[in-house]
Amino acid sequence: MDADGDGVVDRTDYLRAPREILTKLGVPEDSPKGQAFLDASHVQWEALLALADTNRDNVLSLDEYLNRRVSADFRSPGRPGKGDVSRALFNLLDTDGDGTISVSEFVQAAGFLCMPDQDALDYFEQQDSDDDGRLDLDEFFGAIKLFYSTPS
Repeated sequence: MDADGDGVVDRTDYLRAPREILTKLGVPEDSPKGQAFLDASHVQWEALLALADTNRDNVLSLDEYLNRRVSADFRSPGRPGKGDVSRALFNLLDTDGDGTISVSEFVQAAGFLCMPDQDALDYFEQQDSDDDGRLDLDEFFGAIKLFYSTPS
C-alpha cells in the first residue's frame, strides 16, 4: 500500500489502488460507479486511520497497521466501510448489470491484486458454490474473505 515508498501509508497511497482499478476498467472517477467506489474506499481509509493511527499523525506505519489488523474492532462487521468497497467493486465488475461476475471479470480483477490467473481461477472455483460459472455478491464476498485470510 505504500505507493511512494516513504515507509508509511497516507490517504494518497491508500486511494492509489482504487484509482488504478478504475483506470484499468475504463470507468471514469466521476461516474456513479466510480464515485461510489472511491467514496467507499475513502470511508474505509478514514475508519482504518481512526482505529490504527495511534500517534495521530494521519499516516499509518507498518507497525500501526499490523497491530490493529488483528483487533476485534478492526474485524468487526460494524466497522465503517467494511464491505462497502467490496460491494462497489462487485458493481464495477458486473459490467452487464446481471448481479453476477463471470470468471473472466473475476480473473481480471484478481490481476489488479497481482494474483496469478491460475490462483484466481482456483479462488473462483472454490467460491462458485452453485457451479454456474458466475459469482453472485455472497460468493464474491467469500472470495475476498478467502484472499485476505490466506497467508501469502
